[in-house]
Amino acid sequence: MTGVEVFVDPSCPWAWVTSRWINEVAPQRDLAITWRSYCLEIRDDYGVAPTMPEDYRETAIAAHAISHRMLRIFEAVRARSGETAVDALFTEWGRLFFVDGRRDDAILAECVAACAFDADLVGAADDEKWDAPIVEAMEVAYAFGGPKTQTPTIVVRDDPPHGFKGPVMAPAPTGAAALRLWDAIQVISKEPGFFEITRPRINRPRPPALR
Repeated sequence: MTGVEVFVDPSCPWAWVTSRWINEVAPQRDLAITWRSYCLEIRDDYGVAPTMPEDYRETAIAAHAISHRMLRIFEAVRARSGETAVDALFTEWGRLFFVDGRRDDAILAECVAACAFDADLVGAADDEKWDAPIVEAMEVAYAFGGPKTQTPTIVVRDDPPHGFKGPVMAPAPTGAAALRLWDAIQVISKEPGFFEITRPRINRPRPPALR
């Protein structure tokens, strides 16, 4: 199997859309997915990017703050129980945050409880020691996606390893189209002289319901 690291900030709807797409692709392309931490609050020095619309700034700052606390729980869960446990926690977070639209602090404890993890893991949300593995993961994302890359960023541990910022899409393709997109991205990202293509984001990120 090929290891694939997906760097996500849990509050980012674009990252959530991409994560559901890559979960569909993974079993059909023999990919072993690891969800790596990427913290927008840390990247933006506890503010938001200058391009953020003024009327959304406070909402984004609040979302990034609770997401940062969830990432600390991710790292505590990873240290205690491994990658499968992180996958379960991320899925439950997405169900509550994106599908149900929850934004309150209680979401942290509810995610932990829904996965039947030890309740003390919620305390990691306020423990700054878990910022060290978050920052370490972000440095890997920067190495492959560029300085202060966006979320999602993906690293494929192929020979040689290669990575890229994105993909950013709404909606994400499904079925055969999902596989075609993955295969096309692999062709592009393995080309050492290729750097970037982009176009306007004409669709809002509408996170899909969990199946």
